[in-house]
Amino acid sequence: MDKKQNTPLVGHLCALFVVLCWGTSFIVSKSLLSYMTPIQLIWLRFLFAYLSLWILCPKWHFSLREEGWFFLLSVFSNTLYFLAENTALGLTQSSNVSILTSTIPIMTAFLLLFVKGKKMQKRQLFGSLFAFVGVVLVILNGVFILKLGGVGDLLALCAALSWSFYSLLIFDKVGKYNGFLISRKLMFYGFLTLTPIMLAQGAPFDVGVMLGEGRIFALLYLAVICSAVCYALWNKAIFAIGITATNTYLYAMPLFTLVGGIAVLHEKLTLMGGVGIVIVILGMLYTNTKSHTAENNEKS
Repeated sequence: MDKKQNTPLVGHLCALFVVLCWGTSFIVSKSLLSYMTPIQLIWLRFLFAYLSLWILCPKWHFSLREEGWFFLLSVFSNTLYFLAENTALGLTQSSNVSILTSTIPIMTAFLLLFVKGKKMQKRQLFGSLFAFVGVVLVILNGVFILKLGGVGDLLALCAALSWSFYSLLIFDKVGKYNGFLISRKLMFYGFLTLTPIMLAQGAPFDVGVMLGEGRIFALLYLAVICSAVCYALWNKAIFAIGITATNTYLYAMPLFTLVGGIAVLHEKLTLMGGVGIVIVILGMLYTNTKSHTAENNEKS
């Protein structure tokens, strides 16, 4: 991967674009779940993403020694993450899931500390915790309903832990492969591992209903932009500014979801939500100021 094309500015822009897409993807996914099950939606998303990535990266790559690593990346970032998150949404409040999955940057920092001995800078720690407080305010948005506990909340934490393991696995090798190649491998193994689960579910699979009346464009947005392109750009951001700085941008996902909900679903922004947005932005800016330099120096 060309380092000249992976400056800190490029990394920050890539991460910002990705969380914008991922934040709005919740709204798009919600519109499609009336016509298919969550597993069917994820399965179709992986399938279309995989096919589109062959167009973006038509180069064949297979190494028996490396496929195990690609498989594990996909299991943690796709299969386990989406299954845990979507199952959690059916067992607990969506606000609980959003808040608990927003612990990914903190979980990743602890994993890097215990597994690789990479300490989180004080600036990163303070900014990350500050941004997390803002995330909670954005998600609640004036509605004080937050009861933690139960299987659903545990699964939401498992989803966050799964993505953190993905970050840990990709830490040393992200710069060694083309970003679109990694994404294609992730989508392939995600599609492969979800197929038996979807078949076992036995839900009706009406392609005409799923893809009719413009729903194909919504699905292509999720598959091509939010999966194929965004996964590649996310890995590009990790290579440019490091895992800690990149994962900090995940705090902005609820912010974009809220703004998208206001614009598309005409939801209301409360004073709490507005304050939360400001806190998230300030926390992210503070965390990412000079934070990528030390991490990348340690990595090299």
